[in-house]
Amino acid sequence: MILRKFEENSFQCNVYKEMYAKQSLEFRKTMIEKYSNLNNGTYSIKEVLKLLDNFVDPSDPDVSLPNSIHAYQTAERIRKTYPNDHQLQLCGLIHDLGKILYKFGEPSCAIVGDTFVLGCKIPDSVVYYEYAVNCTADCSADYAGELGIYKKNCGVENLNISFGHDEYMYMVLKNNKNHNFEDKYKNMIRFHSFYPWHSNGEYQFFNSIEDEFLLEDVKLFNKFDLYSKEDDLEMLCTVDVDGNYVIREEIEEYYDNLIFEYFPEKLRW
Repeated sequence: MILRKFEENSFQCNVYKEMYAKQSLEFRKTMIEKYSNLNNGTYSIKEVLKLLDNFVDPSDPDVSLPNSIHAYQTAERIRKTYPNDHQLQLCGLIHDLGKILYKFGEPSCAIVGDTFVLGCKIPDSVVYYEYAVNCTADCSADYAGELGIYKKNCGVENLNISFGHDEYMYMVLKNNKNHNFEDKYKNMIRFHSFYPWHSNGEYQFFNSIEDEFLLEDVKLFNKFDLYSKEDDLEMLCTVDVDGNYVIREEIEEYYDNLIFEYFPEKLRW
């Protein structure tokens, strides 16, 4: 299976075209303000997982399954390698829950796709660069250079990265105080779609000393996120009478217990 093969005239291509056209510093600011109060409902982690039964990532050429299945795929692959790192397993389970944005009426270009830095030159290694290079977000002369509006070694947490499910889920985890999920894993989730940075070697001049450790954490997580899509579904799921995949009861029960340990109460979204 060849992963991340992005083709012209595909559904994924259209998602990225729209993303590059709409994502800007002003757009990001608007979205952060829109969602910072987390007033879109109160849900448990399990309830949001169930909502993703009805969401297939339209930007991903490697999957045709609901995002909820991918969540368990990622978590289970992590568990095989790190059976005692419960928070890393949970990180795999919840990393895409920010895609609940689809339930709030957001378009795909504000939810999915590789993220990139707004306010500076777009590197030519990004997916569908031919559409990114002329995007409205970064045509200003102020954004033309590598550093753009930023300073060297300013730290990736200080960059304005295109808005999507990563940043939204980070906001949910950061602004809810009724859980005990550590910052290390929150940051893995925040930057897991930042492919130009963690997989293409771009934007490294923005790294602080601490970011070098974060980069290794995100690279580690990405191996499980990306390659879990190749895993055999028979070990993870059964098939119901309608032909839908259903997570095996013993696996679901294992993660239900983890969820209760770290997220005993519902969160504001």
